[in-house]
Amino acid sequence: MTSPLFLRDLALSDIAAIRDVLSRFWRLRIAVAGDLTLCRTLQVTDAGLVIKSEETIGGIGRVLAALCELTVQIRAAVTVVGDDGVWYELKERFAELTFSADYLQSDSRWTTPVDYQISEAGAARRWRLRHEGALDEALSLPLQMQLRAACRQHDGLVIVDRGPTFEASVIDDEIRRVARHIAEQDARKGLIAWSDAPLGQFAGWWRYLEPEDLPVSIANNDLRAITAAAMEHRETYFVRTKSGLIVAAPDQTAQLLPAQVTADFSPEAILATIAAAGIAGADPLTAAQIGAAAATIAGSVTSGAIAAKIEKK
Repeated sequence: MTSPLFLRDLALSDIAAIRDVLSRFWRLRIAVAGDLTLCRTLQVTDAGLVIKSEETIGGIGRVLAALCELTVQIRAAVTVVGDDGVWYELKERFAELTFSADYLQSDSRWTTPVDYQISEAGAARRWRLRHEGALDEALSLPLQMQLRAACRQHDGLVIVDRGPTFEASVIDDEIRRVARHIAEQDARKGLIAWSDAPLGQFAGWWRYLEPEDLPVSIANNDLRAITAAAMEHRETYFVRTKSGLIVAAPDQTAQLLPAQVTADFSPEAILATIAAAGIAGADPLTAAQIGAAAATIAGSVTSGAIAAKIEKK
């Protein structure tokens, strides 16, 4: 199998720079904010019986797991969970990820989300059991403080902010406002969000986007439109497409890095890879090259697998 075009065309100096970035992953300290969920897979038999087949950590847990695969040394969850049975089930799985819960609130006024995947007659559907109502001020203010503290005490911060705006989430308009303020206070800090909120909500941040996250105005991967959006909203975009990864910084023309994305790619792994690269000091183009390489890897996305992919010229 041949390497993607952009990988074949990398100069030796580019490969050396990428290898240098990857070598710093193990020293990084990264905090991840957003909903921590329990993923519950159900199978419905022909007889109508419901069988629980698997339970795993979801939401930001997937990103934390991807960072662990990349050998990021210290990982922390910044979130709110309920003081409920779902939370106790999640705690039993913490040993798998070894992430810190120092910035995590457990409160009976909140409900820990459950992501259901239900398979029936060869079809699968998904839905999330969420808290009823928005995050109230008594929970939001401590979370804002924890977000700021986690950012100060770590090398970088990742926010996962996806889902309909009318549904309850720990990431709301106030948290996004704090995120913009953090970017204004410390431009040197590595900040990246995976969000489907309106463009501009994370000014000063890097932003990973899946095709369904794009507004209609740039949904066709129009490089000129993406370039204009990056300049207007002061966000740096990493847009996954069927043919590769688009990168656009506010002061640069958008570029498409062609890559053969694997069928079983993990968006969380691509996000984690781009985040780790940026937090390790990579510029947007180098981070995009590393992220595009990660998208071509079948199975576990590790720093070693990325290095091997990059060096197969």
